[in-house]
Amino acid sequence: MSFVRKKQRGVALLMVLMVITTLSALLYPLWQTQRMALVRAQASQAQLQAWAVLISTQDWVKSALKFDAQQSQTDSLQELWAQPMPPIPFDGGTIGGWLDDAQGRLNVNRLANPDPVQRAQVLDQFNRLCQVLTLECSFWSAVADWVDSDDIPSTGGAETATYLSMQPARRAANQPIVAVEELQAVQGVSPIILQRLTPYLIALPQDFPVNINTAKMPVIMALAPWMTEDQAKLIMTRQQSQPFENITQVSQLLRQNSVQDSDVNLLVNERQLSVATQHFLLHAQADYGGRRWQAGALIKRDGGRTLVLSRWLEESM
Repeated sequence: MSFVRKKQRGVALLMVLMVITTLSALLYPLWQTQRMALVRAQASQAQLQAWAVLISTQDWVKSALKFDAQQSQTDSLQELWAQPMPPIPFDGGTIGGWLDDAQGRLNVNRLANPDPVQRAQVLDQFNRLCQVLTLECSFWSAVADWVDSDDIPSTGGAETATYLSMQPARRAANQPIVAVEELQAVQGVSPIILQRLTPYLIALPQDFPVNINTAKMPVIMALAPWMTEDQAKLIMTRQQSQPFENITQVSQLLRQNSVQDSDVNLLVNERQLSVATQHFLLHAQADYGGRRWQAGALIKRDGGRTLVLSRWLEESM
């Protein structure tokens, strides 16, 4: 009788183990799904919180730029807007960032200029930028075709007929681009070269002059074929010590350093150079919820108004 009871208890225990195993097999996927849903919810909450903080940073920057416009008619690296913002704590995280002068870069959309002479001058500037950076760039004519309004390929360029034969097939944009990253779709543009060029490029909706008070060394050297490294360094020194108050002062500096009047006049004019800026790039970084978020915004200042033309947010790995 004792043996029978032990056997029954053994069978019962085996059945309990089988039930537990079966339940575990059934419940584990549900637990995993619930766990992933919780993780996604937490990530979404962190993203929303980071986005809200970053938006408030943009509002603060817009107010600061309005104030700056009231104080000065020029923009330089010596002004308050150009100083980085150290990490500031907020509930559960920190936020920091800095502003770049978007007009201290070469505007890719200038390649859409319908005037053939001016377009050739702009093409030369972009090719010189690559030379200064020791990069092989044979795609600027294709970029010009991408951002212009027609579908007629230029010499060395590419239009829709070329892109339709590619995989995946696509059409040329034939309009100004919104972000420099869009150039990855252009024939011949490699991601590695584009990454090297990005700190010196911008995509602005119209043809704006370069701010000589904020342009980086490679951009300055790309502006004219006669620009030497020593001349560019003189301009960089003025940026740090005594920013230009008008472009006439740029002419005077170049003439004092043996640049011919005809060359100076081709470069130093209101179409090519400026000492003030309308467009700024905001770079912001927020640490929140165990994650790091990076955001950016293109901000336009027009008189007493400031507008956010575009913004983006991504999680940094």
